[in-house]
Amino acid sequence: MKNSKSINFKGSILLVTIVYVVMMLYFLAKRFISINLSSVELIVFIGLLLLLVIIMVVGIIQLFFRIFTKKYSENTKLNGRTMINLLIVLVILAGYILGSQWSAHTPPIQNEEGESLEGSIASIEKVKLGGVDQWLIIRGQDTNNPVMLFLSGGPGASEAARVLRFNQELEKHFTVVIWEQRGCGKSYPSINPKSDLTLAQYEADLIELSELLRNRFDQEKIYLVGHSWGTIIGALAAQSRPDLFHAYIGTAQMVDVLETDLLIYDMVMEHSLKTGDTAFVKTLETQGKPPYLGKSPIQPYSTLFGKEYAIFEVPNIKHEDYRRNGDILLLMLKHPEYSWLDRVYYLLGLMNTFNVVYPQLQDLDLREANTQLNLPVYMVLGRNDMNNPSQIPEDYFNQIDAPSKQLIFFEDSGHGMIWEEAAKFHDLMINVVQSEPYQPE
Repeated sequence: MKNSKSINFKGSILLVTIVYVVMMLYFLAKRFISINLSSVELIVFIGLLLLLVIIMVVGIIQLFFRIFTKKYSENTKLNGRTMINLLIVLVILAGYILGSQWSAHTPPIQNEEGESLEGSIASIEKVKLGGVDQWLIIRGQDTNNPVMLFLSGGPGASEAARVLRFNQELEKHFTVVIWEQRGCGKSYPSINPKSDLTLAQYEADLIELSELLRNRFDQEKIYLVGHSWGTIIGALAAQSRPDLFHAYIGTAQMVDVLETDLLIYDMVMEHSLKTGDTAFVKTLETQGKPPYLGKSPIQPYSTLFGKEYAIFEVPNIKHEDYRRNGDILLLMLKHPEYSWLDRVYYLLGLMNTFNVVYPQLQDLDLREANTQLNLPVYMVLGRNDMNNPSQIPEDYFNQIDAPSKQLIFFEDSGHGMIWEEAAKFHDLMINVVQSEPYQPE
């Protein structure tokens, strides 16, 4: 009996050792020679989670069986095996997550010979903003190029994977900095304290980061690019600290969240009535018009926005590359910048950070107190964007007082215009924005 237990224990140790060696070799290859088997990683991760759940369920069933049958001695050996199996899976899962976290990286920028390009930068860095740790993804072929800071949409989301996938051309002309905002993506742990998840704090974090980047790269000013939610904090920072920025570029510029959401509700309701979608009409009537408050506003908002996207955005995606590869969740599975823990953080940010921040935006209207922008302003809108109908940002644009301003429509795209029509966005940034530096009198 003792020999049998000893053999089982040694077998378990051997199994864990072999698995750890295989994982270590894979994560080393992923980190240093850019091997990235994202589909295999997903299968392994889900498999380990399912195995963990199965073993726990079996253990609970065995425990109840022991309690109700009182056959303690007959089940002791079986429960011991269950605990060993549970421990093995937990140890392997922990190693897998740690290995994934360690191997997360952004690939080096290479020259034609496959060597790291001299003067380039490709890094993932942690910085302290507003007293909490937040993360940056920085990429550029020449650190002497102007800095372009990108603000993702949300709140609670990260669009870094789309920028990395569709906007690589900008790395030739800018040092591109993608900020994982407080409570979002890789920076999700900074969600606490939740009392700091305020519009004012996001603006303060942005200003602090802009000053940090200006000093880090020895540049007087940087370019500020926001998308969707990112344009709200972007416009606020551009007004309060125009001295930090060469120009402000607002793409899918948000202005009045509540007015926009009410327009979306009416459009989706009208479409559902016309097409005879009685089930969704009932859903909309049940949840009512925005704003949605309460404990989990993400649920009714995701229902409304998801339907809007399916009805108005998807049919109008004309660019096949974006149609095939634009899904943010699938992109995050493929990009080595994200570990499995980061991917879990992304989903948690969508739920928890959104639930805290979005209700705070219901009284916001940039037309009321954010029209004096003492720097060049470029507003980019997608003609097919029904997630942010153009009449509201157009009205805001007309009220902006700036040294120079341009309103640009991308005719063949929607809310994701900077990725759907990436070449057009690159041309705007390189040949228009960057070529027209603003010199104050």
